[in-house]
Amino acid sequence: MQVAIYDDRLEVTSPGGLYNGLAYEEVMNGHSKIRNKGIANIFSQMGLVEAWGSGIKRILNAAEEYGLPKPRFQEFDNMFRVELFRNLFPMMEESRDTGETSEKYRE
Repeated sequence: MQVAIYDDRLEVTSPGGLYNGLAYEEVMNGHSKIRNKGIANIFSQMGLVEAWGSGIKRILNAAEEYGLPKPRFQEFDNMFRVELFRNLFPMMEESRDTGETSEKYRE
């Protein structure tokens, strides 16, 4: 797995692609197939799994709830990537305000 952090987004790329013939459209509609049953069972017993196949829908709902751009999901070259975007507008406002404040203290 590769995680890349940029100013405007977080990219998580998983090698190996979708598991056991699962199609991109199926994944986007909430279908899932367990790749590692041992890990899946442990996560389930720990209460870390809400429901099989609900992850992508929860990611989309959370982004909408927080007013973030819609995440992007891609399948390519036997890999699966999720891009989570951040809203840069509040950071730009903070930077502008900080600059104005700094100017006032220099006078």
